[in-house]
Amino acid sequence: MPGPDPGDVVRRDVESHMKILFVCTGNTCRSPMAEGIFRKMMQDLGQEEKVLCQSAGLSAVDGMPVSENAVLVCREVGVDISEHMARRITGEELPVWDLYFPMSKTHGYILEQAGVPQTKIYIPKYIADPFGQGLEVYRECRDKLTSQLEQFYQSFVSRLLVFDHTLQPVSREGNPREGYGLVP
Repeated sequence: MPGPDPGDVVRRDVESHMKILFVCTGNTCRSPMAEGIFRKMMQDLGQEEKVLCQSAGLSAVDGMPVSENAVLVCREVGVDISEHMARRITGEELPVWDLYFPMSKTHGYILEQAGVPQTKIYIPKYIADPFGQGLEVYRECRDKLTSQLEQFYQSFVSRLLVFDHTLQPVSREGNPREGYGLVP
């Protein structure tokens, strides 16, 4: 099955959106979980109109379903990724994305070798692949993704959304997870 037309993946004329791509290997576990969790974060913050996110895999088989364990652990935190189908990233779509969130330094290196500027790649702490593991490993992956996505938002995305004057920084004292570090 051929990959999607890059024009169908994300429209270039969506200038009001920051476009973020979450990248892993197979696009059946980590990157779809990251996409779903981050999308919910943006909805919770009222930023869903400003941020468009998707996911893809460097070696994905187009059309593969998302891992059932990934669906289950995301559902536990109110995130539905059950309709996700894997897709392979294409070279043609590389210029479309504003930011990349790879799951490892290796994924980031491959993106850079493919021509993505290093300034567009955010490398989180390594997020181990839970593929084929039990629910507890998927929960650990989900929780690490959540933590890393919160840091990504606070240190990277929110700075790029600085033109929205309705956001104010929150003191890091207290619960660092509450409100993802920003309040309306």
